[in-house]
Amino acid sequence: MRISNRASRISPYTVIRSPDLPDFKNPPLHEVVLGVQFNAVRGYHQILSYEIWNLFRERFPVVQEQPALVPQFETFGLPSRQQLNFEMISGAMPARYWFIGPDSSELLQFQGDRLLHNWRKVDGAVEADYPRFEKMIEKFEVELRALENYFLATFKEKLVVNQCEVSYINHIFGEERRLPPKPTDWLSFLNFGDRLASEEFTASLRDVVRADDGKPRARLHCDAASAANPQGQRLIQLTLTARGIPLGDTGIGGALAFLHDGRDRVVRLFAQATTARAHKVWQRVK
Repeated sequence: MRISNRASRISPYTVIRSPDLPDFKNPPLHEVVLGVQFNAVRGYHQILSYEIWNLFRERFPVVQEQPALVPQFETFGLPSRQQLNFEMISGAMPARYWFIGPDSSELLQFQGDRLLHNWRKVDGAVEADYPRFEKMIEKFEVELRALENYFLATFKEKLVVNQCEVSYINHIFGEERRLPPKPTDWLSFLNFGDRLASEEFTASLRDVVRADDGKPRARLHCDAASAANPQGQRLIQLTLTARGIPLGDTGIGGALAFLHDGRDRVVRLFAQATTARAHKVWQRVK
């Protein structure tokens, strides 16, 4: 992955895809999420979310209110016993807002400490195909800079990013849609054996990503489970996520660098976690 400067009012970066990055003509991709979590901006209140929506309203004319996401941080060290945390909240409950595009295939998620851009596969959408990471992150950068410019103009504060994440969510069906997919046909890290039934399963793997000095800076998550779509068709949901601190600095540039690196790691993990048989079905070209 290389990033080069480009004279453009849309984006100062152009992403050059690594020549050895695995690629598929027909991947089972169902949703992609690019996101950043940032320090709460002093002075911002939830009532101002309408002004945030106005920044993006032309492209995302529909709004839905959702429960707020709790802060997420990748921490490293010995596992500790689970704790129950209670927090007293005064005033209105925090909310997360979905700003949704006309065909529902793209949306922004915003709350006081987070901005995420989702693409999702929607039946009947005008642009049903995944627009590719390069186009998606260019849009996300524009959105991040618009949000930061608002905070600068209103509160004299820049975004201070504390976590970044990129997730690829895949829906894997059997070659015959009426039959549930056999996990070992599609996932290379599973081997249930002949005597163990695998109609329902859940598997989670984690791997630490380290900086040049050996210190942990991020984590790769691989989660696979049996599931079903709204039509009742059985499938395997394979979710791959890279999450951690920005690369280089805590501004938008460091966040973009993490997302570029995280995408490469997630795509390579997808190729490693799935079988040669699956690659043939999804038409691997590289």
